[in-house]
Amino acid sequence: MQRRNLKLPDLVSFDPEQGLISFCGRRAVLVQADAMGALRKELIDTLGLDIAKVILTRFGYSCGQSDARHLHALVGDDVVSEFVLAGPKLHMLEGVVCVETHALLIDPETGHYDMSGIWKNSYEAEQHIRLFGISGDPACWTVAGYASGFSSVAFDTPMICIEDHCVAGGHTECSWRLIAASKCGPEHDEHRRLFMPLNLQEHINVLEQKVQQRTAALAASESRYRDLVDNLSEIIFSLDGDGQLVHLNRAGRYRLGLAADGEMVPLARLMAMPHRRRLVRFLRQVRESGAEGRIELALRSLRGEEIPAQMQISPVMDGARLAGYRGLAIDISQRQARERKLTEYASSLESQLVQATRLAGLGQFASGIAHEINNPMGLISAYAEDLLDTIDSEGGDLDVHRLRRGLATIQEQAYRCKFITQNVLSFARDQVVNLEATDLGALVRDKVAFFSDRARVKTLDIRLTVNDDLPPVHTDPSLIGQVLLNLLKNAAEAMDSTGGLFVTLGRFRNRARLEVADDGPGLAPEVMEKVFDPFFTTKEPDKGTGLGLSICYGIVRSLGGTITCGNRTTGGAWFRVSLPLSSEGRIDR
Repeated sequence: MQRRNLKLPDLVSFDPEQGLISFCGRRAVLVQADAMGALRKELIDTLGLDIAKVILTRFGYSCGQSDARHLHALVGDDVVSEFVLAGPKLHMLEGVVCVETHALLIDPETGHYDMSGIWKNSYEAEQHIRLFGISGDPACWTVAGYASGFSSVAFDTPMICIEDHCVAGGHTECSWRLIAASKCGPEHDEHRRLFMPLNLQEHINVLEQKVQQRTAALAASESRYRDLVDNLSEIIFSLDGDGQLVHLNRAGRYRLGLAADGEMVPLARLMAMPHRRRLVRFLRQVRESGAEGRIELALRSLRGEEIPAQMQISPVMDGARLAGYRGLAIDISQRQARERKLTEYASSLESQLVQATRLAGLGQFASGIAHEINNPMGLISAYAEDLLDTIDSEGGDLDVHRLRRGLATIQEQAYRCKFITQNVLSFARDQVVNLEATDLGALVRDKVAFFSDRARVKTLDIRLTVNDDLPPVHTDPSLIGQVLLNLLKNAAEAMDSTGGLFVTLGRFRNRARLEVADDGPGLAPEVMEKVFDPFFTTKEPDKGTGLGLSICYGIVRSLGGTITCGNRTTGGAWFRVSLPLSSEGRIDR
């Protein structure tokens, strides 16, 4: 029977009723490639790569020899070249590998045998890559062993199959060659070793020694780890999936009051109820995220001692199943004590800063009062001295006109001191607020008309815009009128009573907005920052006290509103007063 006549239907028969499969006249079994891969992995994991390679190579060698002898018994004498190619044909029929023979040289007289080719679709290479990835070395051990065994029977001389390249080693194809064992040199000793008898007991003894050594090393490592964990001052613990303590180091048992051989308790039991609920939520979060988390909780020992701790907990997974948790609890009581001291110190510094700011403000306030009163008092003193000198020098002949002028100046400056004093009192004390429903539109029209009549300046162009749909505002009409007149007066003085003055009243969201704008020079940035400060003024000496806008600021705040300022894009400044439309605004009485 020649190689080309080997056809699978002629070689295989099935008897499913008896659970029998026959291949080439011998019983066969169908085995999945993954099962052979599992066997390979078990051998490598258990015995190591070198021993597994020997076992699988010798297994293939035995199968190749058996198939060759059985096939020779079936077909009798046949041409060696045809017979030796029957082995690869059987492998192809069995689904082991696809073989392509590129060279075949047989010379029995000289003992020279040479055969080479490539393997395609090797199940061994596929399984090795699936289980171990690219290995860098040939991995078709069983196939190479089979080729060695079959060719050794076919050529009637020991043959060794060498796989030079392999898909499992990262090559594009598996290439092989057959050489006679007698022709193998020292460079082939590694391949020759694969066919030597294997003393498994010796290897098992070596493996057992390694296992014992590794077990002892692991026990020593575990002992060192336990000593290290037990001797740490921090609390280290392990929990099961339900949050029950399964391990606690020595420091944890001491701090929490648990006996070394006592029964472990749920971790939540060692804290107050609010912290228990937080811990339960936190463990659920760690379980769902599968990641480590941190939380600050207060532990409570069985002695009743509170231990504030930062807990670092991570999940312990068994595949996709949660096996438990491991964690570290760091006592943060000292850190919290330091933070409290720092907070108290910062609060003390803040109080000192506030006090210093108040004293600085009081000093600035006193300096402003002194500056404002010193000017008129200086004039009063100068005119009084001048009048006394006049009376002393002229005797009975007094200049009545000069006396009248001096007394008038003294009276004027005294009134100025009184005005300054009144403004200071108005600024210093709380405004008496009388709230009532006020028609702001009518109030603004009335005050603008009053100011216009009082100003009597034809070069001042006052333009008024009022939203008539504005509802009544719960406020103090007299105080708002005072604020409006002050803003109008400041705007007119900023323009030297020449230019446009724009008064607008409308609604912005849930507030009433009153705006006074002008065509003046506007506000410089450094002026805008201080414009509401007491005694700050840009006017010439004796032209203003610097308290007007400060008083306006206090009045608007007492009515639950705000006052702001800025510059118009077309030139000039604006001041806006915003008041709540409802009576729910904040009122400082």
